[in-house]
Amino acid sequence: MRTTKILLSIGCLGLSLSLACWGVQAQTGTVFVTGMRSPEKIIYAPHFGYFFVSEAGAPGAANSGRISIVTNDGTRTTLIDGLPSGPAPPENAPSGPSALWIDGSNRLFIAIGSGNETIPGPAPGSEIPNPNPNARIFSSVLELKFPESGFPGRRGFSLTSNDLARLADGETVYVGRATLKLVANFPDFTPLPRPDVPNNVRPSNPFGIVLDSNKLYVADAAQNAIRTVDLNNNSIGTLFTYPARSNPLPIGPPFIDPVPDSLRLFGRRLLVTFLTGFPFPAGLADVRQYDLDTGQDSQLLGGLTTAIDSLPVNEGGLCASIYTLEFSTNMLANAPGRLQRFDSPGGPSTVISNSLISPTSMARHPASSDLLVTEIFTGRIIRFDLP
Repeated sequence: MRTTKILLSIGCLGLSLSLACWGVQAQTGTVFVTGMRSPEKIIYAPHFGYFFVSEAGAPGAANSGRISIVTNDGTRTTLIDGLPSGPAPPENAPSGPSALWIDGSNRLFIAIGSGNETIPGPAPGSEIPNPNPNARIFSSVLELKFPESGFPGRRGFSLTSNDLARLADGETVYVGRATLKLVANFPDFTPLPRPDVPNNVRPSNPFGIVLDSNKLYVADAAQNAIRTVDLNNNSIGTLFTYPARSNPLPIGPPFIDPVPDSLRLFGRRLLVTFLTGFPFPAGLADVRQYDLDTGQDSQLLGGLTTAIDSLPVNEGGLCASIYTLEFSTNMLANAPGRLQRFDSPGGPSTVISNSLISPTSMARHPASSDLLVTEIFTGRIIRFDLP
């Protein structure tokens, strides 16, 4: 995963829940799905009763990004294949379809990551524009619109290079009975000149997305910003840009990137999860909240490490608990990731699992309360049986 580029008010009075009350114990989870192409995000589509999963692509295979359907019994089928993907520097890991959002029953928004819009520059840590990227719609948002009947289009449809070119030119592509179009194409990069590499750039990397009142909010993990897309006229703006953070460690640069990588909408607040960049200091990652009415930004949960997703959950219609997902508890030591639950912002956490391998996203099945977690490196989805 491209790690360096890539307030909820609880309102619960007198709530005091113990681990014994919830009956949650640390567990390893069970393997639910295997063989996926670098799965990055998973969402539940209540109208259809199954999950959508974005896959960044297969290593070495151009434009192999995919959106899959996963049913409650763990069956995976392809919804749409051939989406833009490419090797992203510096690790050359696949980058393609990332964040997903389902609007009611008939609009699926798909964020496309940085792909190979840049290539490694001549000096360590530098990136320069790629004159021949795999597609012209990296760092973008697509809208897959299903027919009014709710049937999710033709399954197994694969886009061609001509389809990708048409999308880049603003045309609509038919995917069975569904339609696919480009609703936002962000700048692929911004200039970041260095004395040794004058044409050095900072790429864009959309990695989180939510919709509110026909406006998309998109977390750009590389530009450290929350972008907006007004779907009434497809205009693009910037809601908030997060400043660099001081590095408390003796290694690495004096300041590090915050790296916003996930968005959740809870009431009128955006929950923004932060990974932070190299050297990934323990306890510096967090979940912040942005009030859409007041514009105030504040911390909701702190003390995390390489946080990659958060998920607020209503319990009984009165309160909210928050699950947090961390890519690794010690990135430099290749430690596993961690899934936790917080029942109050300042309270202790319940560790559900500390053995996840490169987790990136989670979704909850409303009927069973089970959590599904994607692992990008293993190509798996892990299922946790929760009360």
